[in-house]
Amino acid sequence: MTSKKRKKPNRKKQDQASGLSLLINWSLRLLVFGLVLFILFFSAIHMGVFGPMPSNEDLENLINSQASEVYSQDGELIGRYFLENRSEVKLADISPDLVHALVATEDSRFYEHRGVDHQGMLRVLVKSIILGQNAGGGSTISQQLVKNVFGREDHGWLTMPAVKAREAAIANKLNEVYTKDEILELYLNTVSFGEDTYGIKTACERFFSTSPAEIKTEQAAVLIGMLKAPHSYNPRLNPERSKTRRNVVLGQMEKAGELTTDQANDLKVLPLELNYNRSISETFSAQHLTQHLKQRIQKWLDENPNEDGESYNIDTDGLKIYTTIDSRMQQYAQEAVIAHLDQLQKTFDSDLKQQGKWSKDIDATLQSGFLVSDPHTGHVLAWVGGRDFKTSQYDHILSERQVGSVFKPVVYAKAIEDGYAPCDFIPNRQIEYTQYDSWTPQNADGDYSGSYSLLGGLTHSVNTISVQLLMESGIEDVIEFAEKLGATSDLPEVPSIALGVANMSVQEISKLYMPFANAGWQHEQIIITRIEDADGQVIFTNELEASEQVVSEQVARQITNMMQSVTNKGTARRLRSWYGIQGPIASKTGTTQNHADGWFVGYTPDWLGVVWVGADNPGLHFSSIKDGQGANMALPIWSKFYQKVKTDPALAQQMQNAFPFTNDLNCELYQEDNFLQKTFRKKLKKNKDTGLEDTELEVEEEEPKKKKRFWDIFKKKKEK
Repeated sequence: MTSKKRKKPNRKKQDQASGLSLLINWSLRLLVFGLVLFILFFSAIHMGVFGPMPSNEDLENLINSQASEVYSQDGELIGRYFLENRSEVKLADISPDLVHALVATEDSRFYEHRGVDHQGMLRVLVKSIILGQNAGGGSTISQQLVKNVFGREDHGWLTMPAVKAREAAIANKLNEVYTKDEILELYLNTVSFGEDTYGIKTACERFFSTSPAEIKTEQAAVLIGMLKAPHSYNPRLNPERSKTRRNVVLGQMEKAGELTTDQANDLKVLPLELNYNRSISETFSAQHLTQHLKQRIQKWLDENPNEDGESYNIDTDGLKIYTTIDSRMQQYAQEAVIAHLDQLQKTFDSDLKQQGKWSKDIDATLQSGFLVSDPHTGHVLAWVGGRDFKTSQYDHILSERQVGSVFKPVVYAKAIEDGYAPCDFIPNRQIEYTQYDSWTPQNADGDYSGSYSLLGGLTHSVNTISVQLLMESGIEDVIEFAEKLGATSDLPEVPSIALGVANMSVQEISKLYMPFANAGWQHEQIIITRIEDADGQVIFTNELEASEQVVSEQVARQITNMMQSVTNKGTARRLRSWYGIQGPIASKTGTTQNHADGWFVGYTPDWLGVVWVGADNPGLHFSSIKDGQGANMALPIWSKFYQKVKTDPALAQQMQNAFPFTNDLNCELYQEDNFLQKTFRKKLKKNKDTGLEDTELEVEEEEPKKKKRFWDIFKKKKEK
């Protein structure tokens, strides 16, 4: 019997089969493990582990943070309050070119998917990971919108997969809640264009000074091109790169069929031209004013919640704030301040060097506050709180500085109210007021001879006359009179108050002069006329309060006529001689004793302007009155503003008006002493009781009418 030989097993094939089985086994295990991880990961996403997942109701009530906007009375945007500089615009008011450029460049399958483009994600996966190519982020417009609205959180090494998965999940939900057009509108209102600029409306205004509805095709391509990298493709900072990117977008629009080849080629050869506009935040804006208003507005908003009991937020709720500011006058006022201070600064620096006070380490920048208002309504027309808000946020309209001679019309008005007439004469005598530490007023020219009429005393800003009038009326009575006119500062009860030793603000001086320019009537200062919410509903209206007559029309008229003499013949005469201004102007200059503060107040029949100029540090000042007087420091700003307004066709009509009364003051300003007066006049008079000279000789020299008035007033003071 023959036996068969046994065949040996193929060890190699067995090992291969065993290895394949093991590989399949482990692959299945890894696949199951991966699926479990995937399920757990997405469960964690939906559970909010990597950030809260908004509900459909949350998405339906999606409200973007909107900048609140401040408008001038002539409809110009002059400021914004924002956390993100964004203004809403409806899709119907957005050019189709912007929409076509966006879809063609950022999400060509936008109308086909439901928030996540799986084909696009696969393409990015293959090109980025397998082929090592840069294929972009693969995020759809919906996913980008989610990122814009909800932001991203840091989760360490899981950050990118976590945020991408979360954004994809929310993007799917967005497409359940909103239509495609609504998603486009939300996206275009939230996307960032760099430079703290959010939303297509703000971007159109910033880079091309136009609206989303009127933007040109090539301009739309520039803005959409910026979305890939706002800084790298910023047309202002990187024009060549921006132009190249613009042409890529135009090519995508051609590829999508939104442009013909000829149209795309014609647009690609156009130069990149910007009409850059940052005026509402940096140049001729009312930034000092808008910052001043912000706290006042928010306080009112907190005290007046909406129908749901929630307070409005000025930084996020898209309010529209309408003001009395005239944008043209605001611009002219700002230009006048900058032009004059730039010139005056050179003289100031040279003066400080001569004084040994100049140093590169000392901030010796001259500043100014300039307020223009309508005295007949109280409306503020222009508010310039400094030469440059970017370098100094301090508002010099609100800061209190020594006012100098701009306080003198208050003293003269009180004297006229007490019975003096503009043509009454007062001896120009130097008096030592012994009951006030022997204080003695001094005239700038050192002359104490002759007599001045009240008209002459104010015209030439004679210190001795002003103090005598103050003392005759009584310091307390003059202070009370100033408070009636509108003064709110603490005014010192000293004779030197007549010369302006009190500290007051530009805003307060403006209020003080309003009755003189408005037939004796005082109005509350008004800046805001109304506020609307984001839906256009009026939530605040400034109802004018009843005005109050604080001084008689006769007194106001006489002060106005006397101040016209200051313009024509007195300390402000360079308005006529230097600047050639010929219109009706009542004015007053002001200079402090150490030349640290220069003031000018001037009003026409239609508007009142108050100017202050000085350094923030009062210790830094001009060394002489030649440069440090109000006529040199402050008056030129008012003059430059006046000239700009007069040459503006839309505003020039204001310059054609006249004061509604005649100027009938034609008395002499000054009379020399006669022989007896020269013989018996003492160089220095003293009085230990009232501060008034009451020797028998001086009383006899007064006219009978004045003698009676003096003793009546003196008796009245004694009785008090």
